[in-house]
Amino acid sequence: MTAIVTNWLESGLTQIEFARTHDLKIATLRYWIAKRRKSQIQHPDFIQIAEPFAQGILIRYPHGVEMILPVQTPVSMIRSLLQL
Repeated sequence: MTAIVTNWLESGLTQIEFARTHDLKIATLRYWIAKRRKSQIQHPDFIQIAEPFAQGILIRYPHGVEMILPVQTPVSMIRSLLQL
């Protein structure tokens, strides 16, 4: 389910186009999208931070965006980036 929603997000297609292309019922796809959004809302404070990282500090947000910051990045800057 999660992989299909991710594929739809990355496809650039409308929900209807994606559902037709992948032989899915539009209601099923929309249900999975809503379920994924709901699960992300329930855990908005979870942000994964990996440290140390060879190139700096890696921040990976729940929606998949990653940032690599220099090791000497001030803590105040990191805090501001982690606030949702």
